[in-house]
Amino acid sequence: MVDPRNIHEPPIDPLADTNPSISIRKVQLDSAPETASWRRTVGLISLIGAALLTLATTVLLIMPHPQNIALPTSLAPTPNNAIGATVFPTETLVVVTSVPVVVPVGAPTIGPDVMQALLQATPQNLDVGNPLIVQRDNFSPFTFIKQDRPRSETIQYTATTGDTIYTIAERFKIAPETIAWSNSRRIIEVLRPGDVVNIPPADGVYLQVVGSKTIKEWANQYQVNDPYTIIDSDYNDLSSATPDTVPASGSFIFIPGGKGEDISWSPGVTVDNSGDKAKQGFVTSFAPGDPGSCGNIQNPGGGSGWINPLPNGTYVRGFSSVHSGVDRAASPGTAVLAANSGAVIFSGWSSWGYGNAIVLAHGPFLTLYGHLSSIAVRCGQLIPAGSVIGGVGSTGNSTGPHLHFEIRYGQTPQDPCATIPSYCY
Repeated sequence: MVDPRNIHEPPIDPLADTNPSISIRKVQLDSAPETASWRRTVGLISLIGAALLTLATTVLLIMPHPQNIALPTSLAPTPNNAIGATVFPTETLVVVTSVPVVVPVGAPTIGPDVMQALLQATPQNLDVGNPLIVQRDNFSPFTFIKQDRPRSETIQYTATTGDTIYTIAERFKIAPETIAWSNSRRIIEVLRPGDVVNIPPADGVYLQVVGSKTIKEWANQYQVNDPYTIIDSDYNDLSSATPDTVPASGSFIFIPGGKGEDISWSPGVTVDNSGDKAKQGFVTSFAPGDPGSCGNIQNPGGGSGWINPLPNGTYVRGFSSVHSGVDRAASPGTAVLAANSGAVIFSGWSSWGYGNAIVLAHGPFLTLYGHLSSIAVRCGQLIPAGSVIGGVGSTGNSTGPHLHFEIRYGQTPQDPCATIPSYCY
């Protein structure tokens, strides 16, 4: 390669042509750098950025404009759940708890007072300076739990097969004595299907007024110290009465907390001895209609002598006008013996509070064994005195394992301590 520095042109004639006297080929010096690559890179990036910007602008221009937000079908306004229905061209859906509210775009932020009003579910009274659409769904945001409400009046219940005073009292959450004091005393002995039973709203005495007693006298009779307990009771319409007021004869009043006479609970007992006892003996039944009742059972009568039905027990409670037997405690399962020879006239569950019970008939006498954990005899079976008939338990109306033992002459309870002294210590 020729070094340009060694090329010489002849002197230039100012009068001659200005073109060079020889042709000079453009050459690139070895020390000169290549075309700068970074400039090419920057140019390429700029070109790509411009293309992307153009594409984004085109997409924005061809996209559809925002449309109104359509409410779901379940939230669509109806005549029953829409309030002040006003529609705006462009809207935003705002949901506060279970109350959806539609407000126009650009509306001011909802203030605390408006928010509180929405939460209190009183949108029809709002005044926020801008129109609102307030719409409820079809579901209540509140849950109400149904509860048994106390009654304020006495109702009449018709007894059905299998009902007893105890089961009815348990169903209506009142004491059996309240039912006994508020109805004919006949139902204490025999409650028949179809009997109409007064069911007071609470424990006390429901009665029909007869005679000329004042409210104060009625209160004293049923052991209520303050007659205003009766007058002010929501169960009576006596707001204008005084203690000296005489309620109208034939009217009904309820004495809250009143107490009548002591009730000796005794299932119905029948003893038929009208036949030839030498040939057919006695026909006896106990608590007809109860699950454990055997119906009418013939027994030969008599007996071989009385024995202690629970020698391995401890005396805990005696006989009285309100307790028709004697209780003797023992460990669950302790053997219970027949106090005399006789026929089984009851074997099973008693609705009178005895739980699992056995009744033996000994001629005109009966023996009852209550609260048993087990029963080892069956209806109509003849049982010798001293035989194991069951085990001590705590079934029925019982607070602990014990034997409730009764001796009856017909329907009348007798004191077992007079017949079997060893049972009572």
